[in-house]
Amino acid sequence: MLVNRGIIASATSLAASAIESAFPTDFPKSLQNITDVLNGTIDLPSGSSIESFFGINSTSGESDLSALIIPGYANLTTQGWNIRIQGLAYKSPILNDSQIDSATSKFLPGLNGTFNDTERTLLRNRTSELINIPQSNVNLSVSVRLNGSDLGTIPLPPTDLGGEFDSFEQVSFNQNLTQTAMVELFTQNVEGPGNGSAFLVPTTGYSVVSDIDDVLRVTKIYKPLTGLRNSFAEPYVNFMNMPELLYHWQQTLPGAAFHYDTTTPVQLTRTYIDYLFSNYPPGSLDMRPLNLSDPSVIFSARQDSLTRLFQSFPSRKFILIGDTSSSTLLKAYPQIAKQYPAQIACIFIRNTTATDGEDKLPFDTSPFQGLNKSTYFFYTIPDDILGLNIVEGQCVNGSIVQNVTFSEQGGPATNGSTFGGNNSSNGSSSGTARVRGDIVSYWGWGLVCSVVAMMVGM
Repeated sequence: MLVNRGIIASATSLAASAIESAFPTDFPKSLQNITDVLNGTIDLPSGSSIESFFGINSTSGESDLSALIIPGYANLTTQGWNIRIQGLAYKSPILNDSQIDSATSKFLPGLNGTFNDTERTLLRNRTSELINIPQSNVNLSVSVRLNGSDLGTIPLPPTDLGGEFDSFEQVSFNQNLTQTAMVELFTQNVEGPGNGSAFLVPTTGYSVVSDIDDVLRVTKIYKPLTGLRNSFAEPYVNFMNMPELLYHWQQTLPGAAFHYDTTTPVQLTRTYIDYLFSNYPPGSLDMRPLNLSDPSVIFSARQDSLTRLFQSFPSRKFILIGDTSSSTLLKAYPQIAKQYPAQIACIFIRNTTATDGEDKLPFDTSPFQGLNKSTYFFYTIPDDILGLNIVEGQCVNGSIVQNVTFSEQGGPATNGSTFGGNNSSNGSSSGTARVRGDIVSYWGWGLVCSVVAMMVGM
């Protein structure tokens, strides 16, 4: 059955009142001024704001120096393996449960209501991660080990103003690999936690690059308060059988490697690592840096991370996975495919509207115009793409109608209708798609914390 999708005017041409009417009903009225978003006046809680709120300073009331290591990737060069080492140097306020609860009210004011013991524990743990205090101009060094063998200790450049470090560093190990291998990273000059990992990725093979929220796990970023609760107070829940799909690719794709990309703030790295490594093939990760406050910069961050990946592995093929609730990916994926067409294996976009009628926001498929239609596919459930032979170039499930049009579609004016159809004979619904413009692209949950910070005037 074919379900037609209406087309609405470009969001930038709508009056502010019309745009605000498209906001989900659970979104606080205090945040429905999108002018603040467009002007880039949102930001995450700063270290000084946290210190001021709790009445502490760098010499009292804070824990020892720690380092948060984001899992990186490494490519083989003529000088050895070039490892991306990235993360955050920080200190944590020493707080009791009551103080953490007050921090939740301050920094995550949308999270009110009743919580059971599990939810309250998760909320406190994740709030604690969010209010870590970055440490700038810190000199760290990292030891690298592979299967128990020491590959050397690397001095890192000083941390930036946001306490972050991100650089490619050489190790003398130069053995070529046919399978991805994990190295352990140990930060040497910190008193608190500081261990992490990175992945040596073969020169050739297939790299799976996936968004996380509403692709791998159920977040509902298109309902901001629900998304906040699912991200801070609820156990993370896989979206259907996505783990089966990724483990199938790990077993069947030559030289398989995995990279996860999210605009979730860097402070929540450990929460995401715990979830990903427990449910999906381990791999490298890109989080949202702290020093991104201007939405236009945040929108380009995804493109920058993709470009870095493609340039690091020019002989690998890439499988890109996203969803229609992320306008950044709906633009970044087609753009990278046009820049590096020989490196694209497949692009898979989950249509969130086909499985959740609560997603009413518009989205825009126009960036896909001009791409080879055999390289991208809008899917609804993981089974739609589980049986595809990617190595042989199969990216499209021919049994599922697409009917993709290249325009901005959906939204409240059309009651969330979708394009495409479904195939009742195999139980799979079509990859119906909706697209949103920049005006609402900050819904990608990675910006939710920024929006919350705007609520409290930080």
